[in-house]
Amino acid sequence: MSKYDPYEDGPSEKSRQAADDWRETSSRFWRYLRTRPAECWGFFVAGLIVGGMFF
Repeated sequence: MSKYDPYEDGPSEKSRQAADDWRETSSRFWRYLRTRPAECWGFFVAGLIVGGMFF
């Protein structure tokens, strides 16, 4: 009986699809953010900084 190595086959189709979904969602977000004025960028960065202090 041979030992099963889960990493031998490479990434599964489900994980590949999840990565593709994440890439699509993040690219849509960045496209949206690029169309906003600079004030929105400021609030976005401020939110990241404040969120980083709490989490």
